Amino acid sequence: MSQEQAQYAPPQPTQEHHKLMELVGTWNVDCEFYMDPSQPPMQVEGKEVVEAFGSFWIQSVFECDMFGSPFRGRSTMGYDPESKQYICTWIDTMSPMFFLLKGTYDASGKVLETRGRGYDCMMHRETDYRTREEVKSKDERVFEMFMTMPDGGEMKMFTHRYHRARR
Repeated sequence: MSQEQAQYAPPQPTQEHHKLMELVGTWNVDCEFYMDPSQPPMQVEGKEVVEAFGSFWIQSVFECDMFGSPFRGRSTMGYDPESKQYICTWIDTMSPMFFLLKGTYDASGKVLETRGRGYDCMMHRETDYRTREEVKSKDERVFEMFMTMPDGGEMKMFTHRYHRARR
């Protein structure tokens, strides 16, 4: 072993990385999509499988039916100890857009809020997005996504209520 190899200590997972690992598992999801603010939300059932990708990252596959067609999304999430932020990516089968969101937990350690900028396919413009995920218990969490409208106000896009699936 060279001296350089002996001096290199690989990064170790932090408490923030361990917190991510608590999400690993299969989740049943009650989804509400707010397509038209004047109408009740569209309700569908979904499923998300979250897996560890090494000790620093989690990746998930989300599935549901929307408008009579299968909808799938993929996410990665990790924690960047340099910027002290959680980093999340998202792609799905109904949009050619890539989302990158960054954020932090509140002081309680139960609410993760992320922000990012992305393209809105329906309005054909870039806009700001915000997510809020509250951990209710080890088996329950609520995830909401909002987009900034041209007038500066926010519109809720969806609410997902996650319940850990029993084996």
